[in-house]
Amino acid sequence: MTAKHGSRTLLPGSGSLVDGLAKSVISQVNTAPHHRRSRRIEIGSKILYAAVLDTKSFDQELLKSDLTVMRITLTDIVDHCIPQVAAELGQGWVDDTLSFAEVTVASARLYGLCKSIGHQWDNIRPHLNSLNLLLATAVREDHILGPAVLADQLRRRGHSVRLHSNATADTIAEKLRDNHYDGVLMSVASGQSLESASKIIRDVKLKFPDITVVLGGATLIGTDERHGNTGADLVTNDIDKALDAMAADDIKLRVAE
Repeated sequence: MTAKHGSRTLLPGSGSLVDGLAKSVISQVNTAPHHRRSRRIEIGSKILYAAVLDTKSFDQELLKSDLTVMRITLTDIVDHCIPQVAAELGQGWVDDTLSFAEVTVASARLYGLCKSIGHQWDNIRPHLNSLNLLLATAVREDHILGPAVLADQLRRRGHSVRLHSNATADTIAEKLRDNHYDGVLMSVASGQSLESASKIIRDVKLKFPDITVVLGGATLIGTDERHGNTGADLVTNDIDKALDAMAADDIKLRVAE
């Protein structure tokens, strides 16, 4: 295996990613009684980082198999490895150690991997309190990996989720008229898209005042529950708080009926 973009990065040689250095790392992790799971996830994230940046090939199924050998679950890949690698790609772009093309291709591979793993939850039987949710990103919001991870987490819990990228107030309103949704989740990844998302939310709430709208995303870290002038009913990156808000609203509607 070779190194690229610093010593933290591992690049695969031929065949399985779990070879050479990776095998020695696995051996060390498995013999250490302390924080084994976190170490496995850390090493798995490095292998994933190397895989999505590999210019020769990217074998999604082989990668999942390799990470499984390391006892990294599919949920760990989605919840921990993919977000960590996405953050490192973003930092590489900011630091000018990765080109736009490299970040674009790597992000697309992460998105495809997330979607592939998400198929595992397609046949989960909805529970009695399952919600039908619209997960949207504002028009010209290029960061779709975060919403894909969130959609996977929601579906894993038995909720129905429809992803709507490049949304406008009109397109969201159209979807709310055509289908029953228990709530709208608006995801923003950058400060530039926050203003657009806030305007969309305010316009949607004028047409559908009873729909619960939750605003979240990477750019809102540290602003939990302070919705200010965004128009949202709740601003949070806590998935349980978001679900509780929409479930409570759904219960109120059922009682009223």
